[in-house]
Amino acid sequence: MKALFISFPASDYAASKRFYERAIGLRLLREFDGEPHRFTNYDLGGMMLKVYEWQEKYYGVGHSGLFVETDDLDEVVNRIRSLGGKTTDIVVHAWGGRSCSVTDPFGNIFDLIDSNQKGNA
Repeated sequence: MKALFISFPASDYAASKRFYERAIGLRLLREFDGEPHRFTNYDLGGMMLKVYEWQEKYYGVGHSGLFVETDDLDEVVNRIRSLGGKTTDIVVHAWGGRSCSVTDPFGNIFDLIDSNQKGNA
């Protein structure tokens, strides 16, 4: 497993783009403008920063702040559940990624994403 990206919500998407591109100088990797959100991915030298803004109300999994990729999502989810851990159901997002949210024993939430089906993350 490895960290794939960290995501930050943006209440002013244009201002966030100006900040990360002009003030910080991050290199843009990809932009997506669709449902249920739009996002911009930036290069962090082996990892990505994803800045996003919801376009509509969204109640599914995703964007907990940290996405960790695994090459066997089903096995990891089954292991977590068999040890009494909590996960959401695995979903395939509109952008193509297959993922689920995990809650650790202390209430911290992060997301697992299938490295074989990352979609256009």
